This record gives sequence, structure tokens and C-alpha cells, in this order.
Amino acid sequence: MPTTQRHSARFSRLWVALTPLLACNVFIAPDAYAAGASEAPPTEKGQPSSSAPAKSERAALSAAESQADQGRAPEIKPLERIIVRGQRYAPESLTLSGEYNLSRDYLDGLPQGNGNITDLLLTLPGVQGSESALSAEAQGEIRSQLLSISGAQPWQTGFFFDGVNNNSRLDPAASDASPAQVNDVQGHPQATFINQSLVDNVTVYDSNVPAKFGGFSGGVVDVQARRNMPSDASLNLSYRGSESSWNRYRVIDERQLNGQEGADDNDAETFATPEFSKRTLSLSGTAPIGDDYALDFALSRTTSTVTELSLRQNELTERESVSSRLAFTSYAWGLDEVRISATYSPYDGGYLLPDVKDSAFSIEGGGQTLQISAEHRVRAALFATSVAYASSENSRSAPNIYLPWYRAPGKDWGIDSGEVPFSVEGGYGDIEKEQESLTWQGSINFDTWQLGASDHRFEMGFETSYLELARRRTETGLVYNSPFRDANIDCRGQTLDCIEQSFQIPLEILAEELGGTIDFSNPEHLAAYEANLLTRGQFFQYRRVYPLEYINVALQESAGYLQHSIDLNSWEFKLGLRADYDDFLRNFNFAPRLQAGVDIGDARFILGANRYYNANVLTYKIREQQRGYITQYRSLVNGVVQDWRTSSDAQRFRYRFDDLRTPYSDEATLAWKQRIAGGVFSIKAVQRWRRDLLTRENTIDRDGYTEIIQGNEGEGTHQRLTLSYQRAFGRHGLWLHASHTENETTAESYDATVEAIPEDEIVFLQTGDDYRLLSLDDLSRRQDDFSRPLTAHLSLRSDWSDAFSTTLMVNYVGEYESAENTGLLREISRGDQICSDCEVDALNYPVFRVVERPARTLLNAVFQYEFALHEEHELSLSFEVSNLLNSRTYSVGPGLAGIETGRSFWFGVNYAWR
Repeated sequence: MPTTQRHSARFSRLWVALTPLLACNVFIAPDAYAAGASEAPPTEKGQPSSSAPAKSERAALSAAESQADQGRAPEIKPLERIIVRGQRYAPESLTLSGEYNLSRDYLDGLPQGNGNITDLLLTLPGVQGSESALSAEAQGEIRSQLLSISGAQPWQTGFFFDGVNNNSRLDPAASDASPAQVNDVQGHPQATFINQSLVDNVTVYDSNVPAKFGGFSGGVVDVQARRNMPSDASLNLSYRGSESSWNRYRVIDERQLNGQEGADDNDAETFATPEFSKRTLSLSGTAPIGDDYALDFALSRTTSTVTELSLRQNELTERESVSSRLAFTSYAWGLDEVRISATYSPYDGGYLLPDVKDSAFSIEGGGQTLQISAEHRVRAALFATSVAYASSENSRSAPNIYLPWYRAPGKDWGIDSGEVPFSVEGGYGDIEKEQESLTWQGSINFDTWQLGASDHRFEMGFETSYLELARRRTETGLVYNSPFRDANIDCRGQTLDCIEQSFQIPLEILAEELGGTIDFSNPEHLAAYEANLLTRGQFFQYRRVYPLEYINVALQESAGYLQHSIDLNSWEFKLGLRADYDDFLRNFNFAPRLQAGVDIGDARFILGANRYYNANVLTYKIREQQRGYITQYRSLVNGVVQDWRTSSDAQRFRYRFDDLRTPYSDEATLAWKQRIAGGVFSIKAVQRWRRDLLTRENTIDRDGYTEIIQGNEGEGTHQRLTLSYQRAFGRHGLWLHASHTENETTAESYDATVEAIPEDEIVFLQTGDDYRLLSLDDLSRRQDDFSRPLTAHLSLRSDWSDAFSTTLMVNYVGEYESAENTGLLREISRGDQICSDCEVDALNYPVFRVVERPARTLLNAVFQYEFALHEEHELSLSFEVSNLLNSRTYSVGPGLAGIETGRSFWFGVNYAWR
């Protein structure tokens, strides 16, 4: 594990203002509202009810104020809170904000999968997951799944856990790339993975996001941790598991192999079937300490052993993810509530590069957070403040030499596929990346006051944060390219990147056996010669050298927000404004958040106009300071391999992020929600205009470097129309929604060439028989991974009795195009880009292929049964089935090879004491 060199400070965003506490001492839990009920939830037009003790009852306040007037410290004790619980079968809210509220009860009814909280959100409107999540390789994975909200990239989502920002700035844009990148580590938008066992409820915003949230341009996932009153005591222990042997698979091999046959039914088990074993053990509960203190704890550990298919063999790899939290709450320290909490959530994953020999590597991620928060009511205002320190990492330990040999005798382990088959070995070296932050935030939420016929609520907040990122490459990385074959190579003792031709028996003896000479025009002589060949001579003409480096960058951010809510007869308005500033781009960004709604009979019309600004500028500061790779080449003179020489012609690159504007999205929304036939029907239209997206603008040669200047020339649009219907009938709940989405974005950088693109950022894009070089940045703009045009979801939740319940979910995705990594390399002559006096004939680059993915429909199911062991003890069993009908997922595109997952299972058992 890398060790942090320096601890830094961070003061961040003002946390949420809590709603005015109700005058009466009865709270209705959010999940008490069932879709289609005749009355809206009590908090529908206000803010979500605070989960803090109900200390705002008028009698208690009156007594406290009286004591304060007499000069005595007020004595306020927590009052009893009565929770009326009901069943909520759909999370769609009727508020002005585009929010979906997932209560603890609703979460319990969803397929848990690996248990990461974001995995449970992929069935919401406007939320799409990665196509790779359905692959057989990902089935043994336990990392939190990627999600996109309203057409944005996964890293453009704002993640918050218990009021603290949980976004990673360690290049999260690399989250959907390969686990091994040449000069970076596969990142993730979340700094730590949050298991559902730590969670009380989740609110997801896909539009009309309140002003208190910033640093995103997609949507927001606001996760609240489990909280309990001091008088409550509980314990939950659960164990879940999944095995590859329980599941069904399909072998798909549509590659065009050179002289080999594809996989058939006989070798399906040895060649194709993955093996994994996943286990999750979770423990959570609360322990009251007297009347004024409480201790909450949660711990979840998920492990997975995975066999990955590589070079037609299954290689064993292991993963481990821990998610834990400990919180101490006091109601007796002179404030209404003081909470001290700590989370620890590390991740350790073992991986390998497919079809690459000796390529095993590991990724270490996750981190920890320490937070102190307080709430206190002073007359008609509720004050909240918190300070939090967080650290996380995203590091890789890997072999530091990558060699793509030609597939030939002596180097013949590679798959015989592609125009020119290769036998590749090694990896891209160690990289250590760390993030630290210190956050302070505060907010004031005022009680409702009346002005004429209107009701007003006002909240405001401020936040400031300090962040540091560190990046280290601890050993020199060598990435080879352009192999060259020659029968008469003299390697001069160089064995790492050069191999001489050798034979089982000397050629003189073979010639005597063939009649005195070897006639290569004679097929029998040629076959004898090749059978006698042990190693074919070859060496590399080109390599990139990645030097040691240490980078440390810092960023100061500040923000403030105001929000004024007005209720006037049947009208409701939310007028918000957010202001952000950071000391890197040095931009003051003002983001209005304006929403209005009117109730007309049983219908509600909602309008919204909002602006959202991106975060993640620290990644740019890292890229500015990265040391460029060194290009080296060597030649063959009279059969002798020469020494490596550093090219003076090859470009060395670095990036410049000067005078940039912060990318942002403008949003317009229109929604109609109508009570029909005992349920709620809604139509929502979301239009977004993405502005000032970062693109490559031009280049400047300075101090021996080609500086790639970044500009704000990119733009795009997102359009989505969602139809939804939810209804509760008896002990059943139905939710149906369908969305049509269109995303458009600038597809390429400032020009259509790769003349000013670093070699490690160039790939081939294959469309039919056409191959074109382009940058990874341009490829990511073309990707439709999070932009399926047509999606639909149907869920039916049924409580057949107090003990037995089921959930059925049908997910539909229409056909669309995507660019898939084929795992192949393709050669092209680009030697003139490397040096003017060398003989680098060809360089090879990864091939991505444009494929058409057919439409798919998948059915998932959850079955739960509870046993009442005693008045306070309960045992429950769960059985989850994914792809119940064993349908094709089409995760393997046309012309590619791989394994598709069919029907799969999870079993679980849970013990609860309350």
C-alpha cells in the first residue's frame, strides 16, 4: 500500500438544511406513502423530515426559551418519536425536484447483487449502467457498478455519503477503461464503495437538483447512513453467496482465426466457462448508551475468487472489498445533536491482461473518512455544521515491461487471431495515486413563515474544501513496439527484448538428412525446416520509456447557496442560486436552480430551469505536471542489433490548461404528474445543453515539448422523454416506466488526425472493413455505452403474506451501436513519426470495433421469506435470480469472442434482533 507523504486540509460544501420540525411529535416515515394513495406524503412540498430527535415541539421550545430568558441553560431532552411505517412500492416523488426516494424497505426488496448501493439504482428512469456490467468477466467482479444519470459520464455524477462528498478526483474518467492502462490506473467515480448494509435511504436526482448540491453535471446520488434513536437497539447479521457453478453460460466465438477452429461444445468448459465464488458477510446494529448517547456500527466484507480466461486457460484472481462505519451520537453536549463517525472502506483487486503472458497485477483502492457534525435549533432556525477529513487511493502494482512479440516459434503462446498474430507478455508498471481532503460545511434552515396568503421557507449554506492529489511512478516503465523478424539476428547478449534464431539440430545436419541441401521451394524441405525451428529471430525496434515521477497538487474550493421556497395557493416555487470558485481555473460560477409547480385538480405541472457545473479539475493539474515518455529506437546493421538511441524527432507531450472555462450543463424540464385509476401517471421531458466541454485545441512546441493546449470548444445535447405509471393495489405495487434518450456531442478534437497525439493514446477504430486511427479521447466521445436510445422497466412488488414477498423486474434495452475492444493489435507504418534516420517499419495499436447490439429483454426476480423466531428475533431467507429466462445478453458483439452469462443466482440468510 502506498503511504501518504503529506496530510492536507479541506473545507467543503455546506450540508443540507433540515426541514422545520413538526409541531406535533409524530413523524411519518417517507416509506409510509404508497403510490396511488389518496394523500401525498406529508413532506411532499417541504424538505425531507429530519431523522434527528423531535426536539422542536412547541412545549419543549417554550420551556427552553423561558429558561433562556431567565439566564439558565435550557434543558432539552429528546422526546419520543413515533414512526408509522408503511409499504412504498415505487420511489418516484411528486416534489418539484426530479428525485427518487429509496427507503430502507424499498432497498430490501431489490436484487442486492454485490450489495454496492449504486448497483441497486440502475432500474431508475434516466439512470443507465455500463454495458460491461453484463459480461461474464464482470460477474465475478465486486467493484461498484458504473452509472450514468441524464446522459452524463459516470464521473460527472455527484456522490454523497452522510453529507460528505464521495467523489474521486483521481482521474475517474478512466473508470470505464481497461483495468490496465499504459500510463494510468483504472479509476472509479466513487472514492469508496458503499455497501447497502450501511445505508438507511438514498435519494437520486436526475433533474431539477436543489442548489445545495454542486460539482456535477449529470445527477446526484445522496446516500444517508443508518441512524437510530438512543432508545432503539438492534442487530443484523447477514450472509450471502453466489457461485459460477450455479449459473448458465453461453460460449460465443465469432472471431476469424488463422488456421484454427473456434471454440466448440467440447472445449466450452475448459476454454470458456469462468469460475468464481463470491461471499458477503455483513453485520450492523446500534447500541444505546444511557438516554443521551448511541453507537451505530456497520461492517460488510465481500470477497471474490475469479478465474479469468487468458490464452485459452483459466487463471485465478482474487478481489476483496470492505465497507464499514462506526458512529457515536450525543444528545447531551449542549447541542441538539453531535455525531462523530468514521468509515473505512478499502478495496484490493487482482487482475491480468487478457491473452497476455505474465501480466498479473493488482489495484488498491478505497479509503477512510472521519467526520464530526452537529445540529442545533435556535428559535426558528436549525443550524447544521460538519468537518470531515477523507483520504483514498487508486494504485496499481504490475510488471513494468510490456513486449508484444510476433507469434512465432519461441514466442508462440499468443492466440492466432488478427491480421498479424502477436504473443504479448508483461505489463505497464507500478503507479501510486492518493487523494486527501478536509471539508467544512455549514447551513441554516429557517422555519416556515407566512406573508399574506403565501408560505415561505429559506435555507442557506456555505462550504469550503482543500484537496491534495499525489501521483508516483516508482519504477521506470518500458513499453515496446514494432517487432522485427530476421533469421540472422545477432542480439549481442541482449535477451530481454531480442531473441536469436535457433534450431533443434544444426542446419548442416538437417541438410544432409534432406539430401545435401535445403530446397525451400520443396514443401517437404520447408516443413522439415519449420519443424526443426526452436526460436525465430526477432527484436524490437521501438520503445517508450516512462521515467520515475512524483507529483503533488493542491486545490482550494469554496461555494455558497441560497434557496427560497414559496407556497402560494396551488402554486409552489423553489428559487435557488449556487456560487462556486476554485483556485485552479479561477472561475466564479453562478448556477441558478429554478423550479415551479402548480396543482390543478389531481394533476401537477412542473417546470424547471437549472445550471450545473462540472468538478474534477485536479485531474487536469496532475496531467499538466506529468513527465512525458521518452521515445527510443534502434536499428539492425549487418545482422547486428545496435544500441538504443533517443529520438530527437519524436514528440514529447505535456498538457496545458490555461484560461479555461468550467464545463457546465443548462437544463430545461417539463413534467406532468396525474392521478389516474388509483395510481400516478407522469410524463417528464429533460433537455440539456452541454457547454464549454474540454477538447484539444492546438499544439505549441516549447522547451523540447509539444504542449497540447486544451480548449472549451466541445458541446453536446441530451434529450430524454420518460413515461411512468405507479400504482399500489392491496399488498402489491406496480411501477412501469419507459424512456427515449438522444445524446449528441462533438465527436472529435480540433482536427481529425493523430499527428499531435501521444502514442499511448492512439487506437484503431474499425467500422466494417475500414480502419482509422484516432485518440482515446475522441473514442470516448463516440462511445454510446451510457446512451441507449430506448429503455423500459417494469417491477411488481408483492407481499403475499407477512412472511413471504416477491419482486419481479423486467428490463428492456433497444438496439444500438457501440465500440468494443477486440483485444487485437493492428500494424500500420508510422515510422516517420518516430525518427527520420531509423527503420521502424510498423507500429501496432489496439483495435476497437463498431458493433450493432441487438435489443434485449431480461427478467430478474427476488424471493424472500421471514421466520419469526421470537418476539424480538427474526430470520429471513432470500433467493435472487438474474436473467430468469436464460436470455442472451449480447454482451459479446458480432465478430468477437467471449462468454455470455445466462441465468445466475444469489442465496442469502439474515438474522435480525430488534
